[in-house]
Amino acid sequence: MSSLPDSPQPILALHGVGKRYGGVIALNDVDFDLRAGEVHGLVGENGAGKSTMMKLLAGVYKDYDGEMWLNGELVRFSSPAEAQTQGIGMVYQELSTFQHLTVAENLFGRTLPARRGVVDWQRMNREAQAHLQELGLDIDVTTVMGHLPVGTQQIVEIARVIFSGATIIILDEPTSALSPPETRRLFEFIATLKLQGKSIIFISHFLEDVLEISDRITVLKDAHNVAVLDTAQTDKHQLVELMIGTEAKILQQMYERETQIVEKHNIGQVILSVAGLSRRGNFSNISFSLCKGEILGLFGFMGAGQIELARCLFGAEQADAGTISLDGRKLKLKNTTQAKAAGIAYVPENRRDSLMLQQEIYKNITLAHLKRLLRWLTNQKIEVELAQVQMRNLGVRPPQPLLPVGTLSGGNQQKVVLAKWLTQQPRLLILNEPTRGIDVGAKDDVMTIVKGLRDNGVATLLISTEPETILSIADRTLVISRGRLSAELEGADLTKENLMKYA
Repeated sequence: MSSLPDSPQPILALHGVGKRYGGVIALNDVDFDLRAGEVHGLVGENGAGKSTMMKLLAGVYKDYDGEMWLNGELVRFSSPAEAQTQGIGMVYQELSTFQHLTVAENLFGRTLPARRGVVDWQRMNREAQAHLQELGLDIDVTTVMGHLPVGTQQIVEIARVIFSGATIIILDEPTSALSPPETRRLFEFIATLKLQGKSIIFISHFLEDVLEISDRITVLKDAHNVAVLDTAQTDKHQLVELMIGTEAKILQQMYERETQIVEKHNIGQVILSVAGLSRRGNFSNISFSLCKGEILGLFGFMGAGQIELARCLFGAEQADAGTISLDGRKLKLKNTTQAKAAGIAYVPENRRDSLMLQQEIYKNITLAHLKRLLRWLTNQKIEVELAQVQMRNLGVRPPQPLLPVGTLSGGNQQKVVLAKWLTQQPRLLILNEPTRGIDVGAKDDVMTIVKGLRDNGVATLLISTEPETILSIADRTLVISRGRLSAELEGADLTKENLMKYA
């Protein structure tokens, strides 16, 4: 955290801004300002109004109450393109890259350099490579985006917005998919942008990141701006209290257990057995077992191979060698349909892969279980009631099952994905980053449900890049580094220090 810019005059300001979705109040009389050369943190629980406020600034929403001022002029953007021409760029948490195009093509977008009407590919690659090198990034710009790890794709997405010339950059959960070295590299570049007079709005559930990188912090709660704080005079406890009030004890219960041992409970026979599993370029010689009623953590930084391993266990990808056995029976999974039939459920890291954003919340929750629930789904009312049970369990907000799921905040969308699969009551549940982008209270809800499944005998593989998530619930944890298992930790050895050490 560095000193505030000399000039206190805002370059961007909101006055009395309000936004509704039907009868749902997303923002209520919100004020906000951003200064030149400032990193302004924005925090709040899911549903507090962060996403709505940022989309309003980025030109996604043009119908709202109140005023927006940019460089001393009253503005109201009609589209994201107009906001971009005024120097406001946004990097969303969910990737918006073109997976089939190269890194260079993604950086340039529609403005490919040309000579005499023909695209100058050499110049494009040369300039793109130089741009990434300025950011301290060693990425081959001729690589197809879809071949890169999610964390690297996120970095390219940030570089693209900067490359477009934005002077105000909105970063939505920019570190959620980054390893610690990548996060450090990003923070170093943000410091460089500050020196150039650029301004950053930094949205994150990682309060430590916000406290480290921001100059000021705005806290939203229940659609209101409840505080604007100087970061130098703020700590994590104060932020949590402002975000969730007396529920701050949840944070202590979940994340201050690094010296504690997860409670003992009955663990049954082996459900999943993996022996010598390998996939060229992703992971090698992976062997482990997972028992009934056990939560096995799998910790590693982005790109370590854990995602590809999970996809192999779910039949989405095939291994080159090794075996997978469920209940003592070897499986030869050629697709996800076979995995589901065997009793395996998989919650992916990218929630949009599991959602129909234009469809209602209740349809997203019940669609995966139509065969099991078919005799009950005689009308919409019953289907909605079934969905409402899971929505209440996970604290989905707003609790309105008829709303399109795309209108929810990112964290609430993740809860819908979890509700969709947790109703299946699988033999093996694979959770890939289940707490990414979810607020403290929601994380506690999710972990409570996972514990309930464990107590009912479900074997759970919990994949996470967040040490706190692993420490809060895993019975034991495997650490994966560069595609190989580097440690198995449990009891007093399962600490944040050891997780980071072996990853």
